[in-house]
Amino acid sequence: MHYNFGIKWLKAFRESSEAVCKLYGPGNDFVFEDVMLDQHNIDNQDDLHRLFAPYANKDRSNGVGIHNFRIRSYIGDRNFGLLRWEWQPEDAGVFLGLDVAGKPFGTQGHTFHIYRDGMIKRESSWWDAAAILRAVGPVSPTKIPTGAYQLTGSTRSGDVKLSGARAGTLAFAQDWCNALARDTDVLRGLYAEYFTQEWAMVDDHEKDTITDTQMMKGWLGGIAGGKNGTYTFKATEYLGDERCGLILWDVTIEGASTYRGLPTKGKTLQTIGSTFQQYDSDGKIVLETTRFEDNRVFVALGLPIVRPHYWRADFDPASLAA
Repeated sequence: MHYNFGIKWLKAFRESSEAVCKLYGPGNDFVFEDVMLDQHNIDNQDDLHRLFAPYANKDRSNGVGIHNFRIRSYIGDRNFGLLRWEWQPEDAGVFLGLDVAGKPFGTQGHTFHIYRDGMIKRESSWWDAAAILRAVGPVSPTKIPTGAYQLTGSTRSGDVKLSGARAGTLAFAQDWCNALARDTDVLRGLYAEYFTQEWAMVDDHEKDTITDTQMMKGWLGGIAGGKNGTYTFKATEYLGDERCGLILWDVTIEGASTYRGLPTKGKTLQTIGSTFQQYDSDGKIVLETTRFEDNRVFVALGLPIVRPHYWRADFDPASLAA
């Protein structure tokens, strides 16, 4: 597809459930997920209609909110690609179970689509939940998972042996996972001379967009150096080809005292995430955008996050605005 389809897709959000659901299928021949809202393997039109209903709300007084989306870019072709977008709800009363009345907030995210015959066959959506909490409380998670920018010290905690797999494969994705967790110098070798990484909501490109080796070590060196826990990543799926694609991964965090600056109380944490990568003709990474599924970690750490299953037939829609 292309950027124009992304605009059409988001316009349909605001129009009606019927309008947006017509872009999936045909019929029940699709899989939808927005893991941040605990929406996994939605594969039928009835659930999908209920799922999209809040985004078409036009009543500013009912607490559901007006949900404004804006496309930042589309990377891909007619078969698959990544939409990067921004989300700015207005007049919402409750979001993620949190009181957001009168509190401006927003986030950024990415959605990977696989298309067939002009329709969405698979969708995987991810966004920055930590940005919501920084805006509305009750805590303010850091953008960097380990809690702080790595100014000094080693950014290596173990040996990394790369398989030599070509970019655009699950084996290459696992090489990337291993280097990310153990040695930032090895990780840097997977990237082109000029590259861009986004690991959080971009409020300021100077601080939030990684574009050189020093910034990479500052943002990610704490993970590789094991300064605040041991991170173990496992690539579970790769969607794409040798030009670009989405890596789905699991991560286990052991021995960390904090996660995004929040006390872990000695807990071992587990979650999932996604990373989109674009490659040059030599198989080097030129663009990367990553999202952690932070909500399940926040729940494990005792935060009052609630993700209601409002796509289910027996769900009370009024509770979304309670």
